[in-house]
Amino acid sequence: MKITLIGQNTLLIEMSGLVIMTDPWWGQFECIRGVPLGMDPESVGRIDLMLVSHNHIDHWCRPAIELAKKRGTRIIGSVKAVRRARKRGHSALTAMRPGDSCRHEGIAVHAMPAFHPFARDAIGFVVEGEKTFYFSGDTRFDTRLSNALHTYLLDIAMLQVACSSYPLVGKDGMDLEAAYTLIEETKPKLVIPIHYQVKGKTIDTDTLRAWKIPAELLVLEPGKPTAV
Repeated sequence: MKITLIGQNTLLIEMSGLVIMTDPWWGQFECIRGVPLGMDPESVGRIDLMLVSHNHIDHWCRPAIELAKKRGTRIIGSVKAVRRARKRGHSALTAMRPGDSCRHEGIAVHAMPAFHPFARDAIGFVVEGEKTFYFSGDTRFDTRLSNALHTYLLDIAMLQVACSSYPLVGKDGMDLEAAYTLIEETKPKLVIPIHYQVKGKTIDTDTLRAWKIPAELLVLEPGKPTAV
C-alpha cells in the first residue's frame, strides 16, 4: 500500500490494485491554501475511485469532477457532493449516508458518521482491502463516531488535526487534542495527520512530528509516495 499527500485532505492511496483519491481539491479557491500542492493531481494516470466527504471548497472542486468524467472514475461521497457531480453530467456516482456500505472491485467502503456544523451530510470512510483504513474527512470528535469505528480493526487512521472556531458554534472539526482522544478510543496501528494545510489552520511538520500519541505516527511529505 502506498499513500501520497497531494495537499490538505487530498490523498492518493494505492491499495488492493486500485488508485483512490480522497477529497479532491485544486484549481479553485487556491488563495486559502497554506501549503503548495505536492504534485499536479491531473498528472495521475489512473484514478479508480474518488471518496468525497462533503461539498466544501477545500474538499471538492469542479476540476476534480471534470477529471473524473474524463477518466471514468467512480465517485463515492456525501449526498450533496454527489448531487453536485450529477449536475455537471457525471454518472458513475454513489451517494452515501452514515451506515451505508458499497463495494468496488474487491474493496468495501463504509460511510462513517461525521459531525460538521456547516455540512450536515458530511461523512467519513472506512475502506477494507489489503489493509483497513479510516479517512476522517472533516468532523468533530463525537462518541458516536468512536462507537461506529469500534466495529473495525484499523490499520491506519487518516485524521483531521486542525480546524476553525466560531462564536456560538465553537470548533468545526478536530484539532490535535480531539484527534488524540479519537486515537485513544479507536486504537489504530498507524495515524496519518491530514487537514492542516489551509491558511489560518496550518500546522508545521516539526510540530506534527513532535505529537505524542498512543500509535505509530507518519507525517507525510507532500508529493512523496510512502509505503505503509
